[in-house]
Amino acid sequence: MIWLLVAVEAAALWGMVWGGSGAPWPAMPLWAVAFAAYLAAAGCAAGPGRAASTRRRIWTAGIVLRAGAFPAAPALSEDIYRYIWDGWVQSNGVNPYAHPPSASALEELRTAWWPLINHADVSTIYPPGAQVAFALLASAGPAWWIFKLGWLAADLLVARLIDRLSSGRSVLPLLLYLWSPLVVVEVAWSGHLDPLGVAPMLGAVALAGSTAVPAWRSGALLGLAGALKFAPLAALPALWRLRGPGALAAAVLVPLLLYVPYVGAGPALFDGLRTYADIWAFNGGLYRILERLPGHPDLAKWIGASIVGAIACRAALRRWPLDRALLWTIGSALLLSPTLHPWYLLWVLPFACLSANRGWLLFSGTVFFAYAGRDTYLATGAWPEPAWLAWLIHGPPLALLAWDGWRGRRSQRLARRESVARGEERREGQDGG
Repeated sequence: MIWLLVAVEAAALWGMVWGGSGAPWPAMPLWAVAFAAYLAAAGCAAGPGRAASTRRRIWTAGIVLRAGAFPAAPALSEDIYRYIWDGWVQSNGVNPYAHPPSASALEELRTAWWPLINHADVSTIYPPGAQVAFALLASAGPAWWIFKLGWLAADLLVARLIDRLSSGRSVLPLLLYLWSPLVVVEVAWSGHLDPLGVAPMLGAVALAGSTAVPAWRSGALLGLAGALKFAPLAALPALWRLRGPGALAAAVLVPLLLYVPYVGAGPALFDGLRTYADIWAFNGGLYRILERLPGHPDLAKWIGASIVGAIACRAALRRWPLDRALLWTIGSALLLSPTLHPWYLLWVLPFACLSANRGWLLFSGTVFFAYAGRDTYLATGAWPEPAWLAWLIHGPPLALLAWDGWRGRRSQRLARRESVARGEERREGQDGG
């Protein structure tokens, strides 16, 4: 049964990739079929006595899912053309932070795919680790398939690390990741770079629990992940408490050193990031509730940042394991962010797979419906985000996260009470003896 379900998932995903070019119809119903088949397959694998056959078959199915989507040109997002552009200008001796793609100074570097670059009037937002990767891949050729090969290699490394972190106890985490429709669509088809940062982040988690490995190595890996996208740096307080100042110093030093070759851009170094933080908004969940509060226009962002900071401090004070700290610092940032693109969930999906977290796994399915307004956006330049769609995307996962969180805390309270009761019974028995 499980292999029939993965066949249904593959047929639905490939039909979406090759049949509709990402248009809402038939993409949305096909996505629903693919995600339902994925959840059903995971349920079969998790059932008693129904473990999926072998890791080799799970790997084979995961690679086949990706192979069916890889040859198709990206249709849901144009981000990969910005990656190529940033690498292309570097291969021509230009600092990618110094000018936006639309700058007249770069006109002679424009190619046939230049019109596909999104937000061409905004300087790059990508950190220096990503820029190094762009430059290396562009040196092999400014083609989207070359970049997608690089991200796929990182994607499979992420799967390998998930299998290692699960310690071979179960194949379910591996299956949940390798067969995830979100990963197949956002990496194998759309070509997003995120697995390149997720891989060292998981490497940091793997090393953080080992006292036999120097602490600075886990810090350096987390810093490398943060140099690809800044999100993992939210867990720096937890890393410091777990592994000490050496790990913290390495995590901070790696991105700073990677910025050194680009400091010639001067004040323009963070222009793109400032524009992103000040203006961009898409598919916000809890943020849309906070922005209704009266007060300063940036009040919702300040409140969101404060909540994320409080969670980061709590993770440090309570000495949460690094994987838990990363899940809830990055996760809370995503829930409270004004911008939540579907591929952002790739940063928490590995931890959701490892813990079989139902809320985040469900979110990896509902978040795809944010693409429903893409056709209207391409035709009019405005992306419709009706309230009912926001509730559909965010409501069920948030409700499930809240329910499972309440049940978990209730179970912990009951376990503590039982432990106290057993301790009292032992003491009474000793007194009676």
